This record gives sequence, C-alpha cells and structure tokens, in this order.
Amino acid sequence: MTGIDGSAEMIAIAEKHPVKSNVEYKVVDLTENLPFPDGCYDIMLAHMVLMDIPRIDVAMAEFARVLTDDGILVFSITHPCFFCSDWVMDEKGRHLHKEISDYLTPKVEELNFWGTTLHFHRPLSHYFDVLTQSGFCVELFKEPVPSKEALKEHPSWEFHRRVPSFVVIKAVLKD
Repeated sequence: MTGIDGSAEMIAIAEKHPVKSNVEYKVVDLTENLPFPDGCYDIMLAHMVLMDIPRIDVAMAEFARVLTDDGILVFSITHPCFFCSDWVMDEKGRHLHKEISDYLTPKVEELNFWGTTLHFHRPLSHYFDVLTQSGFCVELFKEPVPSKEALKEHPSWEFHRRVPSFVVIKAVLKD
C-alpha cells in the first residue's frame, strides 16, 4: 500500500499516525507522471482530490498506466453541480434549495477552508469524458447522503439528504 499526497505536511501527519504499518507514504504531484511502474496496483483510491488539480487528464492517464489490466479506480469529489452554489434560505435560516446559475462552464475558484486552495469546477460530463479517454468504464456512480443514524447525531445535516454534496465513482479499466 502506498499513500500519496501533494503536500509534504499532509504526508508528515500521515506518517505520524499510520493506519497500518505496511503503508509507504510519498509526496507526489498528480499532474505529473507517477513514480510507479506500469501495472503495479490493483486498486487506486483518490479521495476528494481531483477537483483540486488543474489537469485530471494527466492523473487519469497515470492511474490507468499504473493499474493492472483489471484495475479499479474509486474516487470521490465534491458534487460539481452543487458545490459552488449558494443555499437559498427561508426567513428562519432553513436551507431550502441551491441556486444553480452556470454549472456547465469550467472555472477556477479560490477557496479558503484550511488556507487558500484552488477549486477547479468541471461538469460531471468532463469527468466521464476523461475516464473514457483514459480507458476506464464507470461501474458505479453514487451521490451519498447522510444516513438516518448520522442525522440523529447531526440533525443540522438534514438538508444534505435533499441535495447531495459529494459524488463517488467506481471505474474499471476496459479490456
């Protein structure tokens, strides 16, 4: 198992708190060639990263290169339809719906969650096009929402059951 991140600080945190002892950690830029040989991994997981890099075509092509012939890619992203749009609230501050104005136009936005980062908005069709061009076939597409159990613990998340915040995609390499 290899854990990668573009941030040396994140790798340092992961190394201090490893999930398993057999994980190797590396600082890697997903917009460049990956430092791994062809066909060396069975599964790749890209969690909440592809919307933060400028060239997903490079990353997808490299994922396909380092995966085995029947390799699996699972990735999650913020939901591109809803992430950068604002909630419309009622007079009591309840979340009613999201206002969508220009979903189809790719754009770059500066965000300030944990420091300044760039968010590369792309419509879902862009992700599917790049997956197909890289030799992948989508096997599963999910828009997860909080479970009823999670809502008992966090009732304020109720509006996330009506408008999904994330997308999870499982893709396999085509023969």
